[in-house]
Amino acid sequence: MWASRLQLYRLGRMAKAVFAQVGQTAILIVTAVLVGWLSAWYMFQTGSSLTTRTSGPWTSWVSAARTEADPYTRAHFARSGSLPLSADISRIWLARQDSEGQRLHSSCTYEIIGTPIEADWWSITPFDDKGRLIANEASRYSYTSETVALNADGTFRIALARDARPGNWLPTGGAGRLALMLTIIDQNTLLHDEEGTEPTGVPEIKRIGCR
Repeated sequence: MWASRLQLYRLGRMAKAVFAQVGQTAILIVTAVLVGWLSAWYMFQTGSSLTTRTSGPWTSWVSAARTEADPYTRAHFARSGSLPLSADISRIWLARQDSEGQRLHSSCTYEIIGTPIEADWWSITPFDDKGRLIANEASRYSYTSETVALNADGTFRIALARDARPGNWLPTGGAGRLALMLTIIDQNTLLHDEEGTEPTGVPEIKRIGCR
């Protein structure tokens, strides 16, 4: 009887050790999968120095719509459902924050300040957080290199605000969180330099105040 009890005790300890080992292995596997998933999500959501370039609050995916685009770039645009222009002839910059790192929001007023970009054509367009144009009574959705009014010194200022402003004004209504898209089209290789050379004149986004 005592031998049987001792054997059962030993078997119980062995079973506990096995279950403990299995549990530790399962935890390691789950942790590895979670870390891998989070790192992959970050790479195709935000990008890295290998896939994106930054200039102030602006970020650009350098291989957008290229035939040799990396998997993270492809996944980024597949997830967003957007069809970007090819980076061979264009550069698209996206800003979700102002130049001080604060999230863009329609409750605040901003000034987009810059000089005309050295390119064939460019535009600045605000969107809501879901990537939709912001409806407004003025039917005003963007400014381009052809429509923006310049100051006497050659610079431009675009007001991004709920209420009408004199001069260049882009309405935000009650859209909530905002995103600004700067689209640059040019055949110049400067715009898609793999080393991250940036076009001159990428504008500043200055917050004026919030309600």
